Amino acid sequence: MSNPVSRADDFLTSALTTTTPETPDPDVFLKERSASASYQVSEVPLETLTEWRAEDRLIHSSGRFFTVEGLSVRTNFGPVPHWYQPIIVQPEIGILGILVKRINGVLHFLMQVKMEPGNTRLVQYAATVQATPSNYQRVHGGRATPYLKYFLRGTRGRIVVDRLLSEHASWYLHKRNRNMIVEIPSDVDIPVREDFTWLTLGQLRRQLALGNVNMNARTVLACIIYADTANPRGSGRFHTAVVESHQADRTDDDLSTAMTWLIDQKERYHLDVRRVGLSEMDGWITDGSSIRHRDGAYFRIIGLSVRATSREVDTWTQPMLQPVPGNLVAFVCQRRNGVLRFLVQALVQPGSTDRLELAATVQLAPGYLRGPQDQPPLMEYLTAPAAQVRAKSLQSEDGGRFHRADTEHLVVELPEGHPIKAPTNYRWMSLGLLERLSRHGYYVNVEARSLMACLL
Repeated sequence: MSNPVSRADDFLTSALTTTTPETPDPDVFLKERSASASYQVSEVPLETLTEWRAEDRLIHSSGRFFTVEGLSVRTNFGPVPHWYQPIIVQPEIGILGILVKRINGVLHFLMQVKMEPGNTRLVQYAATVQATPSNYQRVHGGRATPYLKYFLRGTRGRIVVDRLLSEHASWYLHKRNRNMIVEIPSDVDIPVREDFTWLTLGQLRRQLALGNVNMNARTVLACIIYADTANPRGSGRFHTAVVESHQADRTDDDLSTAMTWLIDQKERYHLDVRRVGLSEMDGWITDGSSIRHRDGAYFRIIGLSVRATSREVDTWTQPMLQPVPGNLVAFVCQRRNGVLRFLVQALVQPGSTDRLELAATVQLAPGYLRGPQDQPPLMEYLTAPAAQVRAKSLQSEDGGRFHRADTEHLVVELPEGHPIKAPTNYRWMSLGLLERLSRHGYYVNVEARSLMACLL
């Protein structure tokens, strides 16, 4: 694997390259590829899903893909000590992989235009490969996954990033994906299929701001670090501070101190989860139509019928999780001791592999709130003046499993020296420290990583 610091300069150069004659206009390409296929997505009753059956869980006839099961949760974290909920169980480790190549000296990323049935916009830029074993082993009987060989043992290219990371632990149980960036030599030509194109990070920056990059690509992009060892720079004061924050707190002592604090938090909180049958979930209604909470809270499990001529199979049906709308994830950041640092929290979620992970300052899901008493801490800082807002966009979650799950992404910078009082499970960390922690696996949750990608 390549030295991450040696690649940091290359990534920054690519991030500052916003136009290049070797690539198409990203807006036009996305629009044209979207128009080249036809799509139709309809909500249908669960009992009408072909090849899916409901017993004490929702399961595919092949036994592959994923199941929807019941979960009993007990914890001393947060206002509710015990509850039941459905959860998606998908033990397969999927590949989220992006191919990179140096073109005229600048790193370019091979991105695909991909339709996901749960996305509000349907079509977005995605990683080169986004597939579970059930998909790339063609359990669905459909078309093969392009470029897969570059990410498989024995035929893969040069690994730049390779991390096993968690996903949406409120909705998945112990879900993991392999996040990879693989480089191919600049003198190797590979056919670029019609739904794929090379883009620089600078071009992806704009697509991120527009909400045109899907969640599975964002979590890979969040693994990137930036540096200019000769002259730290960005496209403005805040972006320069972001680059500097990427290079801060990179000693072994910094990492050891942060890990010790996290272990203390894991010792402080407990999490006891038990898989149960769907019919055993108190407060939930399970029938042929959907799985839903009696109060309309949390989320629903619905059925979708999908037609998409650009996917591996043209038609299929599947269950989907549809959350109550209004999700929000936000960082509060501040220059402290000369470095831009981000206020993160140790957050317990029912599907976490190791009890808790680091999350953004605020991670809000309105469907989980019973009233004002359940509002998360530090919400008052999100009403900061517009001059303090450094990033704001609406981003989709995993459109392959979640239906219209759009989350507002927000970054607010407080003035240096402005006092802020946070609970004891909160801590200030630089982007460099967060990036180092994420290399070790289950330390930074996917919502925070998505927000880190938006700092591009």
